Amino acid sequence: MSDAPAEHIVVVDDDTALLVLLKRQLQRAGFQVHTFDSGPPALEVVPGLGSCLMVADWNMPGMDGLQLCRAVRELEAMQAVQHVYFILLTAHDRKEHVIEGLAAGANDYLTKPYHEGELLARVRVGQRMLRLSRELLERTIELHKANAQMAMLAHRLEQQARTDALTGLPNRRCLFERFYEQWELCSRTGLPLSCIVLDVDHFKRVNDTYGHPVGDRVLQNVAELLRRSSRRPDLSARFGGEEFAIICPATDLAGASQLAERLRAVVEAESGQWDLGPPRVTVSCGVAERRPDVPGPDELLRLADAMLYQAKAHGRNQVWRCTGPGGGARVPSEPAASRS
Repeated sequence: MSDAPAEHIVVVDDDTALLVLLKRQLQRAGFQVHTFDSGPPALEVVPGLGSCLMVADWNMPGMDGLQLCRAVRELEAMQAVQHVYFILLTAHDRKEHVIEGLAAGANDYLTKPYHEGELLARVRVGQRMLRLSRELLERTIELHKANAQMAMLAHRLEQQARTDALTGLPNRRCLFERFYEQWELCSRTGLPLSCIVLDVDHFKRVNDTYGHPVGDRVLQNVAELLRRSSRRPDLSARFGGEEFAIICPATDLAGASQLAERLRAVVEAESGQWDLGPPRVTVSCGVAERRPDVPGPDELLRLADAMLYQAKAHGRNQVWRCTGPGGGARVPSEPAASRS
């Protein structure tokens, strides 16, 4: 025996005796029956049932069966109800009348005087159709949920593929994607574009002396300072190992040099408060600006990296900028001061 709840049937007929008979027959068959002697009150009940069957007489005063059927289909179109299986009860048996009823939106029709067995058979067909409709709706909802979950998973995987696992910054792949996008934008607009390459000084010594977990914390702390201290349009990324890179859109060499020097000073000032082991952590920076003789982002990064090596060669904890083909100069240092 099925545990499914009994199907709702709305019966509409202005003939009181027939309405009582239909209710008794349908209740005996196990349906929940709602009876009305006119269309308007039936329409008020239907939205609360979600989906149901409806048996309605064609000839009724005020709103006849065809008008009721059309009104029900309008409710469906507005998604006020899920689905109504509509059986038109009619004394008309001519084909043109049957066609008219089906064209109005009826699913089936039953000619009066009807046979109880035929009534129940047609109602059972409607019941199966409603169950199929509900199952289809449930499967569609589950499919939408699964698709949404897959989309979220794909987004998370894409984010993971573009994010450095240790620092949470964008990784090398993301860096180059954004760099090429900004390069194309600057090519169209003529806006300046600069980049900074930044390296943690004596990082191997930190790992060898204090251990790799401390080295990882140093990289994480430097990454957090880059996140906090960079400007909103900039993109800070982990370039590889202990190296970081920053793309500076709409920024000339002077502006990028100031940013690099500010970052250098912040790391020097705040690293003394980290209490990780190393008494102080410093960084060296190289800065380069897009110029007509620079063919692309890779070459611009190479120039910034060359300036980084100049900073390393001249004592570390400083910023060097590319002043022209093969030339560079140190950026004057700001005094290191802890933030309040």
